[in-house]
Amino acid sequence: MNAQLLHYKLEQLEVKGSSKFEVVFAAPDTQQEQYSRFTLRAWWIVLQAHRDKPYATRIDLYERAFKYIPNCYKLWFNYLKEQLEDLGGRSTFLSNKFEEMISYFERALVYMHKMPNIWLMYAEYSASLQKYTHTRNVYDRALQSLPVTQHHRIWKAYCQWISKTESIKTAISIYNRYIKINPDYKEEYLDYLVSKQLWGNACQILVDILNDDQFNSSSGKTKYDFMKYLCEIIARHPNDLPIDAASIMKFGIKKYSDEIGQLWIKLADYYIKTGQFEQARDTFEDAVNNVLTVKDFSLVFNAYVKYEETIIQMLEDFDENDENHDDIDDTILSTKLDQLLKLKPSQDDEVQIEDELLLKMDRLDELLERRPILLNSCILRQNKYNVEEWLKRIELVKRDERMALKTFTEALEIVEPNLADNGKLSDIWIAYAKYYRDKGDWKTCNQIFYKGSKIEFKNIEEHVNLWSQWVEILLLDGFVNDSLSVIKQGLFKKYIKKLDKMTPSEMVPYSLQLWQLYLDLERNFGNFKSLRAAYKRMVELKVVTPFIIINYAQLLEDNAFYEESFKVFEAGVQLFDWPALYDLWIVYITKFIQRYRGQKIERTRNLFETVIEQVPKDKNRIFYLMYGEFEEQYGLLNHAIEIYDRMVFNVEYQDKMEAYNIYIAKVALYLGITKTRPVFESAIENLQEAELIQMGLRLAQLERKFGEIDRARAVYIHISQFSDPRFDDFGLWKTWENFELHHGNEDTYKEFRRISKSVVAKFSLMPPDPKKIKERVEKGQLGQQ
Repeated sequence: MNAQLLHYKLEQLEVKGSSKFEVVFAAPDTQQEQYSRFTLRAWWIVLQAHRDKPYATRIDLYERAFKYIPNCYKLWFNYLKEQLEDLGGRSTFLSNKFEEMISYFERALVYMHKMPNIWLMYAEYSASLQKYTHTRNVYDRALQSLPVTQHHRIWKAYCQWISKTESIKTAISIYNRYIKINPDYKEEYLDYLVSKQLWGNACQILVDILNDDQFNSSSGKTKYDFMKYLCEIIARHPNDLPIDAASIMKFGIKKYSDEIGQLWIKLADYYIKTGQFEQARDTFEDAVNNVLTVKDFSLVFNAYVKYEETIIQMLEDFDENDENHDDIDDTILSTKLDQLLKLKPSQDDEVQIEDELLLKMDRLDELLERRPILLNSCILRQNKYNVEEWLKRIELVKRDERMALKTFTEALEIVEPNLADNGKLSDIWIAYAKYYRDKGDWKTCNQIFYKGSKIEFKNIEEHVNLWSQWVEILLLDGFVNDSLSVIKQGLFKKYIKKLDKMTPSEMVPYSLQLWQLYLDLERNFGNFKSLRAAYKRMVELKVVTPFIIINYAQLLEDNAFYEESFKVFEAGVQLFDWPALYDLWIVYITKFIQRYRGQKIERTRNLFETVIEQVPKDKNRIFYLMYGEFEEQYGLLNHAIEIYDRMVFNVEYQDKMEAYNIYIAKVALYLGITKTRPVFESAIENLQEAELIQMGLRLAQLERKFGEIDRARAVYIHISQFSDPRFDDFGLWKTWENFELHHGNEDTYKEFRRISKSVVAKFSLMPPDPKKIKERVEKGQLGQQ
């Protein structure tokens, strides 16, 4: 029967006013209608059409549908749902209807025993009746009937229900069954045990979690978090635990090397709560001597100090006549004080308490004094190659000779040269030697320095540091000859030519710092011969700077070894490159000219030609000027002019204007003002923009003095092409106009105006120059006519 036909028949029944629902499929008209009674679709349409009918009518319709399709989950689910909704409106709890509802569920499960929703609905209803045994049986039957793939739905609801009941023993049994097939549910089981204060069972579950490598926390906790939680439970509830609490906590401390300060504190608390005070103190001692981080050390040490202070406070407050002296739960100690005191019956209690108090106070003072060394040990355990901390440790223990020597020995044995961190290994050797020097034992001090010099440090700086300190210590105590012997021992070793293959210790003879120290010693305590030998050796090894070369040459010059000093300069200029050669060449040439003046002109010229050929353009101006001045004083005038001419073409552009000014001044001085015209013309050809205009104005003024009006006008015409008349920063156009007014005529003035207009037109078509605009803004000329 199709939906339209069924709906039509239902409407007919309503029109006829049937007081009772007639059998729709009682007399099927066709084969299709006969088949429809076995389909869910047909019955569901009927049920939907009668959704506003009375409860009894719909239940009767469900019952008639079950006769044809008893295995339909949708019908059974909605049937039970409507039964529960109707039951929810009843006011009498002990109504027989509740028992009937159970029978409906049992009847439904005959066909729907593989449907978890039906079982869950049944169990939830049974739980609402507070039928605990019956509810547990429903869950158990569901687990027996359903396939394993759907058990998780039942178990989740099963555990949630049992956790809300008061039957703890049954709940533990159910949880234990579930975690056997789903170990990841241990965390929820743990929460249940903690909520019921079942600390022994909770500890056992935590141990299982820690031992299970496959366990995955649903809340994202790590194994360390569970270990910390276990220790916290043990510390708070130490009595009657079914596990070896101390062993487990010690195992956790060994397993987790970082952030274990809290685990140590929990272990100590466990001993305190159980009255094992000596074990608690030993635990604190082990903790401060084994933690690896400063954070953990601070936590443990503060707890240790608080523990000692609490005991002292309890002893001070103890009154043997006070009946309530046992009620002391506001401290970290939860046991009786007499367990701590263990008073001897043969002695007076007050005396024993006073002695114990003094002992505890001395112990606390000692602990506070030990804090710096304990903290230092913690940092060294974290990084045993930390040189700075080793030096701090040495400072802390140097008052105790035995401890100081032991610390030095340990540091030098542990710290490897290539692994030294936060400092230099050589600093430990130096501190070791200084320790004996402060004691006046110079023999041992020198032996330690010598032994340290044989160590292959990480880099040459450490070797240099050790040799320098050795020499300076000897000097401070007045052993001058010994200091010279020591530094010679370091510098005059076997020299190796292949510098790239040398070890740090083999590079000591090439240390500039040590050579400079040696030079200082020779200047102050040596003689000319030894100082000269030191300089000579440095030049041979190429361990020099331009300043050292100059000092070496000055030493020879002061002792009348002039040619030797110039040979030193020659060697120096071969060793360096620009710009380091700049000062060296200036001093070399200056010294040479001062010495020989005009006696060795050709040799001097060769020096100038060499330096001019090598020097970069940005630094050659000074050498051209020196060369020209030398030729003026000791050479030939035409050579000097030629040098100035070369200068203006070879210097950097920013120096050209100054070079031309010098060139013009020299030509005017020696050859006359008329001979400067070619220099001006050359300047105008080689200069640009502002410099060109300034030089052109000077040339035009010179031509006016000579009466060369046409030549002056030609200069104005030439340079006018480079100056915008609208701005005229250098006064070119105004000067030219005055020139025409004094020396020109009507035709030349018209030509002046024509050129002015053409130049304006040319500059108007050119793009603006950002540099010029910036210059005008800085000068405040922008916007002015």
